[in-house]
Amino acid sequence: MVDFNFTEEQLALKKLAHDFAVNDVKPVAVEFDKISDPKEVHEKFPWHLIEKGSELGLRTTALPEEYGGAGIGILTHLLMLEELCQGDSGFATHFHQAWKMAKLLVERCTPEQRDFFLPKFTDDPRALLAVGITEPDAGCDNLMPYDEPDGGMRTSAVKDGDEWVINGTKHFVASASVSRLYFVSTRTDRSVGVTEGVTVFLIESGTPGFTIGRIHDKLGNRLMMNAEMVFENCRVPDFNRVSEVGKGLSFLGSFGAKHVPTTGAFGVALARAAFEYALEYAKERVQGGRPIIEHPTVALRLGEMASLVEAARAVSIQTAWMADQPDYDSSKGVLSSIFASDVGPKVCDLALQLMGGYGYMKDYPVEKILRDSLMCYHIDGTSDVHRIKIGEMLRGVKTSGYIT
Repeated sequence: MVDFNFTEEQLALKKLAHDFAVNDVKPVAVEFDKISDPKEVHEKFPWHLIEKGSELGLRTTALPEEYGGAGIGILTHLLMLEELCQGDSGFATHFHQAWKMAKLLVERCTPEQRDFFLPKFTDDPRALLAVGITEPDAGCDNLMPYDEPDGGMRTSAVKDGDEWVINGTKHFVASASVSRLYFVSTRTDRSVGVTEGVTVFLIESGTPGFTIGRIHDKLGNRLMMNAEMVFENCRVPDFNRVSEVGKGLSFLGSFGAKHVPTTGAFGVALARAAFEYALEYAKERVQGGRPIIEHPTVALRLGEMASLVEAARAVSIQTAWMADQPDYDSSKGVLSSIFASDVGPKVCDLALQLMGGYGYMKDYPVEKILRDSLMCYHIDGTSDVHRIKIGEMLRGVKTSGYIT
């Protein structure tokens, strides 16, 4: 039976995330958005906010209760992420990544690996998690996938006794410059495609041969801390191998597919933020002797924005609920993510148009929200790639890869 009445725990966690985002994160994020140099953003990164999130239990909330978390599911993840994004969608990504990767660490790693690595996350109030998949010459071909030997990731891992030697570069990795633990996908067999030739390792920051390269300078979401991960003869023991050899893509897909609906939270959250600000602006801005909300063209635009926000939220909530069920169809999550990801930039653009020249000015928040929302077109792969995957599914082609 479908029941979208949220539990008291879900509502409490939702409020906790909202209050932290609005009261603590938002004022800081606005100031960081003014910093043009990404290296300076990294050097001044607001660790006190990560530490406070840890104190509140937000950073570890996805862990099972026996490991100190709240054991949240996909729906609760979605609800909390939407609220965190009201502070800043870039900063919210650090918690979003931690929620996904912490569950992967607990559920898919061996008990010995979990016992060794999990305390490094739980005991350090600054510990964040990241996953390295995308490379300068390999991105969406891992997601489709283009399953031929010449396609997909090139970062190599070569067995040498009881160790693996890793060489290559990852980039566009969210949280890369500030994380403690990294799930790193590597090519262990170039004679086959990515579905059979990728292996995943769990690697700590500070491991010899592993460094953070360029911190990416982006249009928006400056606190997301995307960066390169550079491996130069990085040696890790076989103990750090968390997937079966050659089965790394399905290992990552085991959590990627279920969490696809949460990607839509970014589009919903940013659309909501732009709409709510535009609505208040329309009530106060006077033109032609009356508030502009009384003008039919403005009312029409607000009505379109409201309907898009509510529709995106509804479909995201529905598929997040479905993802918590045992018979989840991951294609539904991809569909909802595509829709919500399109709604985010569209509503932000409508808000900017409604405000005229004021919307374009940095004195008002809509231009930042619009810049942040443009990531929705390519987060976890481009929207067009996901549309192609849906088309493949509709004609009966079985697809695989990181997402499905």
